[in-house]
Amino acid sequence: MARAALKPATAPGVLPREAELQAFASAAAQLLVERQPRSAGSRVVNGREGAGLQHLDHRDYAPGDEVRHIDWRQTARRRTPVVRRFEAETVADWTLIVDASSSMATNHGAKWQAARAAAAAMAWALLQLGHRVGLLVFGERVLAETAPGRGAAHYAAIARQLVALEPRPQGERSSLAACVRHVQGASSLFVIADFLADAEMRRDLSALLPRCTALHVLQLRDAADTRLPAARGELEVVDVESGERVPVQGAGAAVQAAAARVAATLRLRRFCLQRGAAFTDWDVAAAWQPTLLRHLVHARRHC
Repeated sequence: MARAALKPATAPGVLPREAELQAFASAAAQLLVERQPRSAGSRVVNGREGAGLQHLDHRDYAPGDEVRHIDWRQTARRRTPVVRRFEAETVADWTLIVDASSSMATNHGAKWQAARAAAAAMAWALLQLGHRVGLLVFGERVLAETAPGRGAAHYAAIARQLVALEPRPQGERSSLAACVRHVQGASSLFVIADFLADAEMRRDLSALLPRCTALHVLQLRDAADTRLPAARGELEVVDVESGERVPVQGAGAAVQAAAARVAATLRLRRFCLQRGAAFTDWDVAAAWQPTLLRHLVHARRHC
């Protein structure tokens, strides 16, 4: 029996529309099929598309699908190419880890909106393929958790959680370490954060690595983070996570802040490269669809 179709969140404008999610899932399908994990411990369960004999369900034809898997009766009925999917013996577990610290709320929440869209899109695409998906949202502690699951109802649970959450404007620090004890060894991890706590975040990623089969790192960047008023003399900058007020000199301070941000990104990129983690730096002014696809292509080729 075919599984129920996934449905997007009902809050308009908060998460991507169904057509956007479906288009992304179709484009990402071949990039998200299971590969051999780099460490032992993958969960053995049923319910993923594969090359087995038991019929699972149908989906739209995508470039690269085998012609022999086309269901011609369903194709004629729907007037668009449809392929059969079959049961496989194993399925990957994924955990999406999303930063909801106060730095994600700056500039009217631009980074949070981007993170929420990316998490919803990844959840939709992975669930379409039959993978199990869980969600962790963190600040100074784990703020929300959705246990791994599958199917339409599970996407709806993840979507409701993402829609309901908003980062605090001030006072919520970022501690990825809070997620470590919530992660099991059979998951691929997809971390979405701005990684402003440079050294601490790299330390916490190191703690996550032994607990996962693959690590994806998506760093969000917003030009507004390093934009200061065009003023001379001393300014006061507020760290939204800690509430600390830091005096800076207006002239050249923005340039120095931007340079420091670039240097931190280069350190994080180098860290991920050395440890076999997939890394992408995302300016949130860019659309989420090509950013995620670019990340998945990179991960498929190099990790």
